[in-house]
Amino acid sequence: MTDAEPPADIEGGPGWIIKGTTLLPRITDLDAFRAGMTADPLADAVEALWSGDAVRARELLHTADPSVRVRALLADCARDLGETDQALQTYADLLAECTGTPWEPVLRQHHGKALLAAGRVEEALAEFEVAYEQRAAAGAPADLLASSAQARDRARQLVAAQSAS
Repeated sequence: MTDAEPPADIEGGPGWIIKGTTLLPRITDLDAFRAGMTADPLADAVEALWSGDAVRARELLHTADPSVRVRALLADCARDLGETDQALQTYADLLAECTGTPWEPVLRQHHGKALLAAGRVEEALAEFEVAYEQRAAAGAPADLLASSAQARDRARQLVAAQSAS
């Protein structure tokens, strides 16, 4: 990666990637994605969100039990709909509840993405760095480390660009 180009897209799972420019998941092969999500009760909502239909995803999620995952996905919907204050508040609430649990690095990474959407790049970088460190310390799988490294590197690039201007 050079200063001018974002981190590469990375494979997130069957049929989907995490974009290096936006740090958001996007479905690249719908059949493969659906095959990989057959056991996930939130598959339809995730498909809608990752296909760019946050309104539909939100509708589907409002019928689900308000687990940490459902609330995080709802915060992602809010972020994608431009409701960054709501997304940031939800992630702050979730982090207050889940600090010290296996959810913490996941929530920090998603909180960082909401901070990016709000234009708070340095704060996003701090969250991405903590998420990466926590995942590395926990011996997280390579794909999770790669997504945290991608987010950290993109935020570093954006901070450098802000400093240069």
